[in-house]
Amino acid sequence: MGRGTVHWMEALRRFATSVVALRAELAMMARMRSLAPFIATLLVCLIFIPALAQSPEVFPGVDGVELAIDALTGRRVGVVTHQAAVSRDGRLTMLVLTSLPDVQLSALFAPEHGLGDDAPISLPANTPVYSLFGRVTQPTRQMLSGVDVLVIDLQDVGVRPFTYATTMALTMEAARSAGKPVIVLDRPNPMGGLLVDGPVLEPKLRSFIGMYPIPYVHGMTIGELAQLYNRAFGIGADLRVVPMRGWSRQMLWADTGLSWVNPSPGLLTGDSPFYYATTGAIDGTNLWNGVSTDSRFQVIVARWIDGARLAERLNRYKLPGVIFSAATVPLPFSKQVWSGVQLHVMDPSQYKPLTTTVYVLVEIRKMYGNRLVIRRPRRGLPLFDRVWGTREVRLGIMRGDDAATIVARWQPGLQQFLALRQRYLLYPDVPLSNRPAWTQAPGDGQDNLQITIPQYRDRGFRE
Repeated sequence: MGRGTVHWMEALRRFATSVVALRAELAMMARMRSLAPFIATLLVCLIFIPALAQSPEVFPGVDGVELAIDALTGRRVGVVTHQAAVSRDGRLTMLVLTSLPDVQLSALFAPEHGLGDDAPISLPANTPVYSLFGRVTQPTRQMLSGVDVLVIDLQDVGVRPFTYATTMALTMEAARSAGKPVIVLDRPNPMGGLLVDGPVLEPKLRSFIGMYPIPYVHGMTIGELAQLYNRAFGIGADLRVVPMRGWSRQMLWADTGLSWVNPSPGLLTGDSPFYYATTGAIDGTNLWNGVSTDSRFQVIVARWIDGARLAERLNRYKLPGVIFSAATVPLPFSKQVWSGVQLHVMDPSQYKPLTTTVYVLVEIRKMYGNRLVIRRPRRGLPLFDRVWGTREVRLGIMRGDDAATIVARWQPGLQQFLALRQRYLLYPDVPLSNRPAWTQAPGDGQDNLQITIPQYRDRGFRE
């Protein structure tokens, strides 16, 4: 059932209640021979029922693509997109573009997970479709030879290792090199625009799952990231961002009134990114987050964990916005049952995904010592370090540091990032007086603040 439908049903329920009250009021007025109470009640209904029935009106960038029509008309357009890129009324972006007058769709580029099962069969004949995941992660000059302008519309989830923002950045680099303009159609961050958590990526850990020095959870939309990457980190493309209408930083996905379309196979609901941000960060360990089961991303389990004990110990910390319960999950295609904890995000406005992950890993280390393994390859960097963007978290856990100490180490870089990102936000940040203390950057409001986050200029990155 859609969010708008729920609003109307609630409004109708309240209206029916008001009608019953009115009938009683009329009977009383007949005795009192006065219409004043009836008029007052009627006015209240007329004023407040329409407001109750209204749902949020958030329109993705694709619904305002006419703002960039001058760059599209008469041009051959290449589109980087997928099945989750839809207009407010559910039309795929690629079809919205083909419906515009004198716009020729000349190439499609698909990120990780492809275009999806909903890719239309009514595309212009012989339109090439190129994958930008795997061996080739960036459009080549040959791919762009029949393209005049690139449009990027991807539903990101606000988590650095999620690869769509990297695909966007690499496409922007290719467009700059080929002298092609880029238009990014903006979309909501499902976790809103205020949540920022986790370490800032260190340059030596740069990879396809983390290209630029931003936190694990960055609190920016994909259009804002495009501006940050282009200007602060030196891509230098001819970039235009078409913003959303009606979105604000406090909004979670449920507040937007938009339908959720899975941006990847495991993210089935609008609140999935909160869990993905938390348990996706255990990659590279011998723990499991329930992927390929109904508990995907909501659990942290192993063959040897006592879930009840672990949940009890974690709940003592009273971590913001989350509680834990014991969980068991059957391992697919196996008779094994793994046990551990299930996370329940109770208050997303207070929740800190990466802080939570650190507390869980530290507690498991305290309880089970070396049974917790963070894998190290014979050559190259540990996957765990590449996911986190630093080795400090791994080293702290294995040393036996307490969770608060590990979390405190990433705060200086996080605060510098918060100051840096202010320059590239498309939607106003909340006033400092209304912002949680942990989101306030030192020097907020100072024009001369010095940013020491590394600036990238090596534009030929390949995975």
